[in-house]
Amino acid sequence: MKLSWRLTWMAVVFVAMFALLFTRLWFVQIAAGETYSRQADDQIVRLDSSLAPRGNIIDRDGIALATSSLEPWILVDRKQIPAEDEELVIQQLSGLLGLAAVEVTSAFEQAGSGGRFLLAGVNTDTAFYVLEHLDELPGVGIEEVPVRQYPQGDVMAHVLGHIGRPSPADLEENPKLDPNSTVGKSGVERYYDDLLQGIPGFEANQVNAVGRVLRPLGGEPAEAGATLQLTTDIDTQQVLEDALEEAVRLANQVKVTTGEYTNLAERSAGVVIDVTDGSILAMGSYPDFNPEVFVSGLTQREFDELLEDKVFSNLAIQALYPPASTFKAITYATAVEERLFPEGVSSANQLIECSSRLNAPFTDASQLVWRNWTWPNDDGLQDLHTSFERSCNIYFWQIALRIWNDFKGTDREDVIQDWARSVGMGERTGIDLPYEAQGIVPDRELFDEWLDEQPWRVRPEGWLGGDLMQTAVGQGAVLSTPLQLASAYATLVNGGTFWQPRVVSRAFDVDGQLIQEYEPEAIRNVGVTPATTNSLLADMRRVTSAGTAAAAFSDMGADAYLVGGKTGTAQMGQECEGIGEARVCKERDNTAWFAGVAPVDDPKYVVVVVVEEGGSGGRVAAPVARHIMQFLLGLEPTDIVDTKVEGD
Repeated sequence: MKLSWRLTWMAVVFVAMFALLFTRLWFVQIAAGETYSRQADDQIVRLDSSLAPRGNIIDRDGIALATSSLEPWILVDRKQIPAEDEELVIQQLSGLLGLAAVEVTSAFEQAGSGGRFLLAGVNTDTAFYVLEHLDELPGVGIEEVPVRQYPQGDVMAHVLGHIGRPSPADLEENPKLDPNSTVGKSGVERYYDDLLQGIPGFEANQVNAVGRVLRPLGGEPAEAGATLQLTTDIDTQQVLEDALEEAVRLANQVKVTTGEYTNLAERSAGVVIDVTDGSILAMGSYPDFNPEVFVSGLTQREFDELLEDKVFSNLAIQALYPPASTFKAITYATAVEERLFPEGVSSANQLIECSSRLNAPFTDASQLVWRNWTWPNDDGLQDLHTSFERSCNIYFWQIALRIWNDFKGTDREDVIQDWARSVGMGERTGIDLPYEAQGIVPDRELFDEWLDEQPWRVRPEGWLGGDLMQTAVGQGAVLSTPLQLASAYATLVNGGTFWQPRVVSRAFDVDGQLIQEYEPEAIRNVGVTPATTNSLLADMRRVTSAGTAAAAFSDMGADAYLVGGKTGTAQMGQECEGIGEARVCKERDNTAWFAGVAPVDDPKYVVVVVVEEGGSGGRVAAPVARHIMQFLLGLEPTDIVDTKVEGD
């Protein structure tokens, strides 16, 4: 009886306990379920990143070249857009922003489902409209975003470069990058991107299940990137860029006047370098672009138009041309330092005939008849100094013949090339800008390599005496960028120190404190004797006062004595594409060069100008360089006009 009673009570207790548990479960899940669900949803914390303003870029005097300011942008959060409303939102944004619906759709797709992305910058009125109609635009908001600005417009565009959204490759290389941020794509913006990026901030917000902010929880503000100070001077830069545009105009004026051309000139480039430390005072490439067009994004059509105009390449560091007679400064230094003059000549002052042509005594497949630029006219008796002044190819070809005859097949066969490489030709200068081209100083070893790997580039016989003759006057396979030539001249006229070119001098933090100073770096000293440097400078002065550039510098009057230089007219040959039967070639006109130094008695600046397919160096490039050099010397620059006098 007692056992039955106990079992009964135990059953009652268990039933009561289960009833209580069931009641509690019912209350939690049914009666108070909505309340608890809402409380759980309200516990979601979302971290919203804030973009850091890119650091400023200023010129050597502190003038702003690139800055950042906060501007309103449309922010889209696809998590907050009901799937059935997304198409309507896209159509509304399309009308609001004046964008094609397909462009907005593409932005949605690129962000991915659930993506949170910046769509486009808007003005204040549009921003207020969006804020007033948030209920009609689910998932759409306004965010203050640091936007890149270029106060000087297109000035220094190729040095500064431009920015853009990170590519898939950028994001793969740096997973910490915010897809909504901007990265440098070219120029200083790219080379120093890590410094300019800054440190992103974040805001922690309590949000509900649909992403609506319930209350802020604090965060860290973004920190702007470093300010970079360049070595460039905006006034010199503006003079250079204006002169480069005038150079193309002058080249085409001469072409149309003479009627002797295949193509009109379209491109030009120039460099002004400080020979005492390698700093770049100005660097220009024409045509150029306004970096600001990349800030809010380009349509494909706009991008294609810029591509067609060939504006993206910085010709000063990326374009390769035969340096032509400007290379003679290197052959000159080789001859004097190595005592290697034409056969039978023992000093720089001994005369030979600068005839209209040279019959080369080759028994190989080399060219046998070589015409001077004065052909069919002879140019009289000349020594090394006059040959440089008059740009006599005959004299410099005979230096190469002497080397070929005396040293063929030995290490000394490359003596001109060795000097060229020592002053920076045929290699990247190491300037702090991306995409620098290497250049070419050819020799037997390179031709053998081409025979094995790129046989279409060289004749089956390989390296011949004629190739060395071409090299001595900067033709044949020799190729140089304007910057490489400027660095070579700077090395020759400063006494032999090759300074690494640079465009950035300092970096400052957001408080203006110096965090990095980029000191001038002397890479090597090539051992040019003072006698050779002084002789070369004196003969560069002769070029501008009495030689191939005299007409171009006549506007300077007696002040022409302050400067020196060397003209060059590069035979471009054919431009070919494809290999074998698919190879298509077209003729190209000569390219005009000038390399100058100022002041010639105490060199401070080297100026190099090149006009692609511009014609005569003395007639086209020299007046452009003269205009720039007048400005550098504090003189009033005279107009860039046709001298009507050809000069090699």
